Amino acid sequence: MIAKQEMTTMKHKSIFAFLLFCLFTITPVCAQRVMTLEECIDAARRGNTSVKDAKNDILMAKEQRKFARSKYFPSLSASAFHFRSSDYLAKYEVLSQEDVDYLNEELGGGFSIEDFTIGIVKKGTSGGLTLIEPLYTGGRISNYNRLADLQVEGRQLQLDVAEDQTVMQTEFLYYKILELHETDKTLDAIEKELSNIHQDAQNAWENGIVNKNDVLSVELAQDQLSALRIKASNGRNLLRRALAKHIGMADEDIDVDTTLSTDIIAPEELAVSTQSAVESRSETRLLDMLVEKSVLERKIATANMLPILAVGATASYSKFTTQKWNSRLMTFISVQMPLSTFWSERHEYKRKKIEEQKALDFRRDKRELISLQIQDAYDNLVSTYRQTQVAQKSIARAEENMRITREHYREGLTTMTVLLDAQRQQQQALSQKTAAVSEYLQAKTRYLILTGRR
Repeated sequence: MIAKQEMTTMKHKSIFAFLLFCLFTITPVCAQRVMTLEECIDAARRGNTSVKDAKNDILMAKEQRKFARSKYFPSLSASAFHFRSSDYLAKYEVLSQEDVDYLNEELGGGFSIEDFTIGIVKKGTSGGLTLIEPLYTGGRISNYNRLADLQVEGRQLQLDVAEDQTVMQTEFLYYKILELHETDKTLDAIEKELSNIHQDAQNAWENGIVNKNDVLSVELAQDQLSALRIKASNGRNLLRRALAKHIGMADEDIDVDTTLSTDIIAPEELAVSTQSAVESRSETRLLDMLVEKSVLERKIATANMLPILAVGATASYSKFTTQKWNSRLMTFISVQMPLSTFWSERHEYKRKKIEEQKALDFRRDKRELISLQIQDAYDNLVSTYRQTQVAQKSIARAEENMRITREHYREGLTTMTVLLDAQRQQQQALSQKTAAVSEYLQAKTRYLILTGRR
């Protein structure tokens, strides 16, 4: 009996040890991961869908370039052929019909012309290799290769643009989450403030100085604060999931570092020339490449109207008229001139010429829009910077107003409505500062990216 109890005890200890092992090994896997802005941006550059698509487009463009390069090399083809006919493909008459008739008269035989006919080639087999090297194509191959090089460069620039857009969107989601974290801190401070106000109102009511409406007004404000806290929590959870999806970590529970940056730099220190910023943009280079692409396509359309000169060689191995295999080697030169398609290709050339002019007009228009975009980004940077300065002053004024109003309420010189209004102003001032700093930091990143300083 004692042995059985000891075995039961050991069994319980083993289960307890196993549960402890599971607790300490599984908990870290499920723990929430706190990420800084830099970590989120790095993760987005690796895992964001648009960035991964842009990287795959680069790989596809490189394969297309390799395909275009292969056109410089000779083309080699192999062929095999075998046939069997119901009759000879060619016949050779040894005697004419008149000779056959003469033999029949002289010899009295029943000869026909078929008796003096030799059949040639009724079946045969051949195989061979053909090598062709183009000498002149009017610029088709060279322009196609330039077009392929241009496509690779363009895909690289599109990756830069995709990463820039991803960085800005990552910062937007990150700072929105950070705003809600700061809102929680603000609500904590306001909750303490309301608790003190509620205590003052409770004491004043119990002493008969004020009626119970003051106490109920404070409690109503506390209820509203609780509702705000719930909304902030729900919004933060939704944004955290959106951020995780955006940076390619949808299966992980992540949160952001709650340290709000204080790196507030005056816009004048970041300003650059708008014209130089336009030239440094990836989008500007893409516009130039669009014009280059239209020029190359117009040259290809011109080449399609020009002749093609090629040289080649053919090596064959065949058996037709004899039982022996025969080998042959033949070299040749060929010229192909488009005749029937010449007129249709002229229309294609004219269409490409018009597209080239459209590309030039499009580039000029978009460069002007890029310039306006950069100026707008700088104006927004200045505006958000000024808002941070105003928000800082508003906090100091709201706190001083709150202090004076609380003293007046305690001395019976003002009402609870005025006191709660001062508290709301203080809450708004704190929230506005967080929003202003967040908007400034996003505006700074946007201006740096739009001026080519990635």
